[in-house]
Amino acid sequence: MNFCLSDLVPPLRWSDAATILAGRAGLPDAWWRSLPMGRLLPAFGVDALAELLTDLTLEQWPAAAVGDVLPALHVLDPDDADDPQVGIALDRAGSWPGLLALTGRELTEQPFVKARPLLAALYSAVLTKLAATVVPSRPAVEPEPEAPAEEPYETKAALKTPYRAPFETKAQSEEPAVADAPEEADDEPAGPPTGPPVAPVVPQPRLTGDDDPDFPELIDRVFASLDDQSWMVAQNRVFTDSPTSPESLSKLLGVPASLIEVTENTLRARLKEWLASPPAARYRGYLLNLTDLLGVAAPKSRLVNAAEWHTRELPSLDVLAWQFVLATLPGYQVSGDWVVQGDLAELHERTRGLIVNADRPPTVSRALELVSSLGIHPEVAKEWLENVPQLRIQSPNGAAPAPAAPAAPPPRPSDVSQTHRCFRQPDGRWWLRVDVDAGHLAGTSVGLPEGFALYLGLSPGGERTVRSAAGDVTMTWRESPAIDSLGRILSEVAAKEGSHIFLTLSDEGMLRVRHLPAANSGDTIARALRLVGYTAPGGNSDQADRVIATRIGLTGPTPPDELRARLRERGDRDLLSLLG
Repeated sequence: MNFCLSDLVPPLRWSDAATILAGRAGLPDAWWRSLPMGRLLPAFGVDALAELLTDLTLEQWPAAAVGDVLPALHVLDPDDADDPQVGIALDRAGSWPGLLALTGRELTEQPFVKARPLLAALYSAVLTKLAATVVPSRPAVEPEPEAPAEEPYETKAALKTPYRAPFETKAQSEEPAVADAPEEADDEPAGPPTGPPVAPVVPQPRLTGDDDPDFPELIDRVFASLDDQSWMVAQNRVFTDSPTSPESLSKLLGVPASLIEVTENTLRARLKEWLASPPAARYRGYLLNLTDLLGVAAPKSRLVNAAEWHTRELPSLDVLAWQFVLATLPGYQVSGDWVVQGDLAELHERTRGLIVNADRPPTVSRALELVSSLGIHPEVAKEWLENVPQLRIQSPNGAAPAPAAPAAPPPRPSDVSQTHRCFRQPDGRWWLRVDVDAGHLAGTSVGLPEGFALYLGLSPGGERTVRSAAGDVTMTWRESPAIDSLGRILSEVAAKEGSHIFLTLSDEGMLRVRHLPAANSGDTIARALRLVGYTAPGGNSDQADRVIATRIGLTGPTPPDELRARLRERGDRDLLSLLG
């Protein structure tokens, strides 16, 4: 078991571990990064080590997700963590991934959940499985092999997480994964994730000639010398379609959020400079071919499978190549399952306008022709039409056509980032804040902004029942979208008039709920941050601006005037009054 605790618990690499871990009797200096787990577990004990990790989670890393503290939890069978507190927390979170996405601070705020015994049970379950694999250490006179023949699956998962230290030598057992190997296999080599195989539906872009450069090697040469902080920012902010907030990264790395933003800007400037350089000329030509292939909108799978090397891992950045390609495509972004040039909501609206303004309700074939004028390729046009909200096309059998679109204009705003009281939390999801009033407590319906209803998958005239920890909850969209009642949930969390409920749906469609009591006292900055779901102590106006900008979907440095203009557009007058 030739790996140490800091390999298993990545935040130790970004913390002042010498301050919080040194001085343990009987253990050598820097034991967390020098003592193999095969020797540490017998010396420390599973329960004692689990308690230590619990203390660190709650006291040192309260803003880090539990699954980021100990990534091996992601491959743990929940049945192996057989503890009543785990069962209660699973009911609250709605799913195993949902539970692992919660931070230590969020766990302490969950009703009926006891964070300390819960974390100890989770960590003990992983460490117990690791302890079962321990092989007695060789005598000190015998040199240890450079890497074991095979590492336990929990360890391989930990070493493949975004928080692995860059540029360290990987174990010899980490061979590239076979593209069609089953994802569930425990003995799968620890290679880069390839995702589910999706057959390309169109020819792949190719540069002219037979001497196309090895683009992964070219990219790795440019970014092989990144320091640890730049590597983390590159992986979690620049080359990803689901960026981590600067605040979350700053807490994990123990540096100011402003430094994260400076590092990100430096990286983007370096990337821009390289793209304009002569060595990148062939790559620029490749991107040009790729934009022709994608058009203005294409399923994300079309980008992923556009070339074989897109699914390879770039060792210098520890990301899949397609994520690097996406970051260099001019004007493109991922919106759900689509790669779009420009704004997704605007393209939806232009599509609806073509159909509504046609001389007669168009058939499917005619609609496909119309959509091609927007720059959407014919081979993906049908799939595009099927994914445009509030759009109905005449059936090809000649039946009486339904209206091509509602007579009324589409709901606005359809972009959740432009929606009143909607905020993106560190788990990447958009949450709606509901300010509890007497009617809500009495069980009356709770109105949903249209943008948030669309984000949840609800459409006009639709109805959807979802599970929650307090029973089923029904959402409807008749004259306007609403949840029929939150009475039972509000009662369970002991909500009072003036307190706040934050709502979202898990991947499994379960309603997740977070309750924050009212905070009518205290300084205005803390109250403003609380309205977006941020409860960490302290903070100044600059920090508040950065946090709020991130939580309403703005990226990069945001001037105060731009932030306040966006809040005015969204209708967040309460935040504006507190920010001044």
